[in-house]
Amino acid sequence: MSRKIIIPVYPYTHYRLLYAVRSLNEKYNGLIRIVCVGKSEQGRSIPVISLGKGEKHILSAGAIHGREYVTANFLLMCIEEYARAFCRNKQYKGFDVGRILEEYTFHFVPVANPDSVEIALGRALPRCKSADFSPVLFKNNSNNVNLNANFPYMWEYVPKNRQGGNKSASERETRFLMKLCEEYKYQTLLSFHSRGDCLYWRDEGNSEVAGDRQLAEKLADVCGFTPCPPTKDKADYSGGFENWFRFRFSKPAICVELVKNENSPFSLCCRDFYTLTRWEETGCAILCATDI
Repeated sequence: MSRKIIIPVYPYTHYRLLYAVRSLNEKYNGLIRIVCVGKSEQGRSIPVISLGKGEKHILSAGAIHGREYVTANFLLMCIEEYARAFCRNKQYKGFDVGRILEEYTFHFVPVANPDSVEIALGRALPRCKSADFSPVLFKNNSNNVNLNANFPYMWEYVPKNRQGGNKSASERETRFLMKLCEEYKYQTLLSFHSRGDCLYWRDEGNSEVAGDRQLAEKLADVCGFTPCPPTKDKADYSGGFENWFRFRFSKPAICVELVKNENSPFSLCCRDFYTLTRWEETGCAILCATDI
């Protein structure tokens, strides 16, 4: 097998992201495709990469918060590792990747908030800086809106300190993710964040969604994540991406927190990628979302 494209020990700036996506598309043409491209508030492209040939679709999204850019590295690694396994021996960590990628198509949005990642990496500035602005701590989009509190699900309960915007779905990035979900009607959503080494898999507003417990237990058993109790406070789950997805489609959607609390996700040194993400255990997380 030829040399790998994805090197996860460095942050993926917007330039490196686009180069990596193009390279994966060229190397695994037909198996990996760029299916569409959205735009951020500052005009940066948001590529959506597909992997697989099946009629069932699953969405994985990362870096919805800029300071959590390690999730982009994680998703890019998943894309290449699964593709390599498919082309090699069809097996990956006990999963039949050959069968899975014939039956499923995975869609990846490695960086849902590209402006914010550039800001967190010190390569750009938001439109409106607050008095306590710090690039390394920055998570919102360039309009200083928290995208994970901007979705039209119980948005009226989003507290002011969560910075959910002036109205629901006010941001281009939010609307793009919604449009993507409406178009493909995904069976499952995995939204990757980087603090807690745990799973947020159910909220009290949506209550039980068919398959949600089964998926949470599978991710716990295979990858070692800790499922959290169902979220009860509207202030915590209102406006959230995965919460809106459950409400809109009545299908499982899980917030996956990759990194343990003691490892700050706000100044991550990506050279510790394999340790921080527990890659040997968690690298098959997206494959767990099949057969639910």
